[in-house]
Amino acid sequence: MTTPPRLRRRRGLPTLEPIAGLPGPVVPLRSRRKRARADFRHARHRLGRRLAPLRRVLGEAFHDFFFSDSLILAGNIAFTTLFAAFPFLIFLLTLAGLFGQTEAVRQSIELALELIPPEVASVLRPAVEEVLREASAGVLTVSILVSLWFASSGLESLRHAMNHAYQVPELPHFLVGRLESILLTIFSAIVILIATVALVGWPVAREVIAWLSERELFERNLYSVVRYVLGVGLLFGLTVTLYMVLPNIDLRLRDVVPGALVAVTVWTLIAVAFSWYLRNFARYSLIYGSLAGIVLTLLFFYISAAIFIFGAQLNSAIRRERMRRRDERAAPGEDASGSGSEAPGV
Repeated sequence: MTTPPRLRRRRGLPTLEPIAGLPGPVVPLRSRRKRARADFRHARHRLGRRLAPLRRVLGEAFHDFFFSDSLILAGNIAFTTLFAAFPFLIFLLTLAGLFGQTEAVRQSIELALELIPPEVASVLRPAVEEVLREASAGVLTVSILVSLWFASSGLESLRHAMNHAYQVPELPHFLVGRLESILLTIFSAIVILIATVALVGWPVAREVIAWLSERELFERNLYSVVRYVLGVGLLFGLTVTLYMVLPNIDLRLRDVVPGALVAVTVWTLIAVAFSWYLRNFARYSLIYGSLAGIVLTLLFFYISAAIFIFGAQLNSAIRRERMRRRDERAAPGEDASGSGSEAPGV
């Protein structure tokens, strides 16, 4: 008497698949589960092998960021950036005045203030407006060298942080590094001036957007969104340039884009979260009194500097991973060539 297929499966006995109307062998349910678990382990192992380089890169980046002097350097950058911002602004206004583009610089400064949290912008705006209002071409021309020297201090702190991130063994001489920072300050001012002159045609685009908004083809706040995206794009370009120029090693564009993209993205999110936190929870005036605005500004600069350093640490970890994989690919060829060169002597 033939045992029914259902009873055979219940007893764990092999059953037969229906082939041409006849029962055939069927894999037991327990075996199918084992095969599914084996396939899952194999897929997880293969995914782990593919994600191993990413884990190593992130692990090295976070380790270098938290277990080195990165956070200490971030504090130095925050202070020197605030210290050098207004001398750089003075030099930029001097350069713009020589070419009759002072108004374009004013628009670019306003665009930069829109990127940072409103609470920080409200602290910086009065000082910036005072510099813009009291600036005199004669006075600025006399103090241009002093402004350049102080403005380059911010770049010097950034250069030191970049060399620390890439573990550069030999640092340039102090005078050489300072001269390079001064030249880079001049170059940055020229680039900003060119960018602001290029934005002279922006009012035309603004009128076009306003015309389209009136006809309900676009949202009303499209102009603000476009300005914000434009500012973030300029910030990304500036970050890429600093990542390439400041370290005392040769870097290509692909070596700095990942960290710059991560840094700008994280900075944009942190700026929004920082503003939300200040509006809803922070009460710094109870602790610092009238100095609360300065403390908030330094805190935001400190966070921004830390994000900037982490982007450099990430680029450095990616660079080391590429060099490691390149050495691993070259190792078999070197062994083969070495064995081949020793063969005639045997």
